[in-house]
Order: sequence, then C-alpha cells, then structure tokens
Amino acid sequence: MADIEGSRRLRKKNNTHKALLHAAKKLFEEKGLGNVTIDEISESADVSRSTFFTHFSSLDDLIEQIAAEEINDLVAVWDDADSGFSITALINKLVDDTIPYPYLTGNLLMRGILCKGESSFVRIYNLAEERIKTHPSYKKALETFTAEDLSAYVLGAYFGIIFQRFIKDRPFEEAEIKESIDKFINYIKS
Repeated sequence: MADIEGSRRLRKKNNTHKALLHAAKKLFEEKGLGNVTIDEISESADVSRSTFFTHFSSLDDLIEQIAAEEINDLVAVWDDADSGFSITALINKLVDDTIPYPYLTGNLLMRGILCKGESSFVRIYNLAEERIKTHPSYKKALETFTAEDLSAYVLGAYFGIIFQRFIKDRPFEEAEIKESIDKFINYIKS
C-alpha cells in the first residue's frame, strides 16, 4: 500500500512540475521572459506560490530548467541508438520545439549562447562538431571546412531561418522551415 501511495505522490509531483513548466512557457511566449511573475505562473498552473518554490528556487531556475529540458530533448535525438546520427533529425527537433514557442525558444537560445562559461548549448554545438567530424556524408565538405565551422554553419542555418521569420514577421510554418534547412544541409553534404 505504501508503494502505491508513494507512486501516486510522485505522479502528482511530476504532473505539477509539468503544469508549472507548461504555464511558464505559455506566459513567457505571450509576455516575454522579463514580464512574467511567479504569481502569474502559479495562478496559471492552478497551484500556490509555495508550491512553485517546491519545484523551483526562482524564476531564473525555472528558465534554466526549461532550457535544460530542451537541450536534453536534443541530446536524446542523438543518443537514440535506433535513429542513428542525423543533423536533419537535430534540426527537425529544434523546429518542433520552436514552433509552439518561437519567441521563448529564441530568447532561451540567445541567452544560452551569450552566457559566459559552459552553457548547455555548447553541449549541442560540440556534439554536432564531433558527429560531423566522423560522419561519412560530410567527408567532402571536411576537405574545405573544419568540423567546427560546419557545425556553426548547420546550426546557423536553423538560427538564420528562425531569425528571418522574426525580422520579416513571417509565420513559423514547420514544413517550410524544415524543408529549407534540409536543402541547406544536403547542399553542404554534396
């Protein structure tokens, strides 16, 4: 009986955590990172302020956990033994995560890139560099460019398309974005 009760509590705690993350993502997308309060997130998730602090020490901690969740999703794409390595799979996952929350994702990416020291985004960049270095489809491109440069170009293609959407105030259409980036990746490989 104690195991069932403990399992129920853990499930409830996980559901509350997910509700807080979801509420925060939605509010950050609508209002911007600097314009959302703990009270608004708690209210939106239908929990008390003290429950928020059971899960997060601060708004910054919440934002870091949102970013870490995104990075872990990306790393999982590469770690999935069944999928094999694919820069396209990485970009598709980035696009999938961006479409529902483009402004939040853009802010989190820029925050991670511009922070001093080792950010979780450095992890993605380094993984891309390592995989490009050893993947046969990039052999010809590696005759001209370093793996480090190719990693920057491929990830830059994603950033470029996303920023183009912001600058031109164009919709974030998943299929169109994926197709455009995929064409670029195939061009680099040829």
